[in-house]
Amino acid sequence: MKYEQIKHELKTSAALKLLRSRNAALILSFLYQQFKVNQRVSIAQIVLEEKLSEYLDFLQDIDPEDDYRSPKDYLSEWCNDQLLRKTFDSSDDPVFTLTPAAEKAIATLEDLQKRDEFVGTESRFLQIFDLLKEIQDRSTTDVETRIAQLERDRDQLQQEIDQIRQTGVVDRYNSTQLQERFLLANKVTRQLIADFKVIEDNFRNLTRKVQEAQLEKDSRKGIVISRVLDVDQELKESDQGRSFYAFWNFLISPTKQQELKSMIKTIYQLEELQPWTQEYTSLYRIERSLLDAAEHIVKSNHRLTEKLRQMLDERNLQENRRVAKLIIEVQRLALQVANNAPTESDFWTLEGEPDVHLVMARPLHPLQESEVPTFCLDFDNLPDMTLDEEIAELYQQFYVDEDLLAQRIAQTLEHFSTIAFTDLIQLYPVTQGLPEIVAYVAIATQCNYHFIDYSKIDTITIPSLEPNRQLQLSLPQIIFRR
Repeated sequence: MKYEQIKHELKTSAALKLLRSRNAALILSFLYQQFKVNQRVSIAQIVLEEKLSEYLDFLQDIDPEDDYRSPKDYLSEWCNDQLLRKTFDSSDDPVFTLTPAAEKAIATLEDLQKRDEFVGTESRFLQIFDLLKEIQDRSTTDVETRIAQLERDRDQLQQEIDQIRQTGVVDRYNSTQLQERFLLANKVTRQLIADFKVIEDNFRNLTRKVQEAQLEKDSRKGIVISRVLDVDQELKESDQGRSFYAFWNFLISPTKQQELKSMIKTIYQLEELQPWTQEYTSLYRIERSLLDAAEHIVKSNHRLTEKLRQMLDERNLQENRRVAKLIIEVQRLALQVANNAPTESDFWTLEGEPDVHLVMARPLHPLQESEVPTFCLDFDNLPDMTLDEEIAELYQQFYVDEDLLAQRIAQTLEHFSTIAFTDLIQLYPVTQGLPEIVAYVAIATQCNYHFIDYSKIDTITIPSLEPNRQLQLSLPQIIFRR
């Protein structure tokens, strides 16, 4: 931290301006109550204005000498000061969300007001120690070194298991150690949720680059698309992008969600933590908070795709209008010379013999034998079937009910915000073979909410329609979303 950098930050940082402003207590207390205590990522403008009006009336009763303005003026001012962001939802109603600057200011005050009764040095040092050990173990590429590390961990675990079996005593954390780690987990949770605003801002900057590229003079459609895809790929392959998508895949796993819920429920029922559980609730709501925050980021990415589609539609419309104008201009010129036909018989002279290329004169493509035949139909040695057997086989045709499959997906999404296709068929096993898989894929492609990741391949095993036979299929990763 250098002098000029600190001076510039103190002058330009929206978070520091908020902390120094005269209305900091009003702004931070209101935003904290509405967004943090009520656990909301976005709030409609009409609701926020109503809540702010009630809060201003409450403050007026406490301090009648202060002269407060209208809620709409305050909200407009906070948007101009980069504390709130005003957007529009699917029904074109204005909604407000917190900016990274407001998140930082609230987090700063939270850290100042969370006066812990002790400073947890042990848990923090062990966290650093574990991180360093993980970096060391996971950075090696030598096979023998990694095997030695795993064997060392295995021996330590086996030693602990043997000791417990011999003594019948479990080495349990004391109350101080439990409280220390509980407070640290809540603090990291608050920081993680606040950091999501920065990631969301990156997606918004990407959308802004799309708009800027669209407004550039003489910018061709292919160049604009190339820029957008390059920036999008750069964001996804950045350190932050890779970390976020790895986290998202972990978060949407129903197995991991259930495991997280079970751990949190067990922790909040510990007797040693009862004095802290009422005050520190960030960890208790972590699953819902992270899902809401991450879903906002995913929606930002979808808005980018929508911006690109709208831009291309507009470009196509402009090109169609230009072609129509050229056609009208050609027709106008043709009408001008229609009544003034050339008097000379040879008004247009071609040099050399014309090259005529008729469509029907083109030769057919030569047939090339494939090295690996794509299929083979062998009509020899077919089993003899009677007419009754053929009719019986015809009647054995079945129908895959896509409505039933969609109903299963909807029922599952009532309990989970997302579910992978591989997890869904564990809940509802496949009974109609490959046609049922094809129906699931059709449902995923027909609905905008669902997502197919072609960069990742899942392998599943399903029963075939033939008895005592299994099919192993490889297909892109499919995520069904609410």
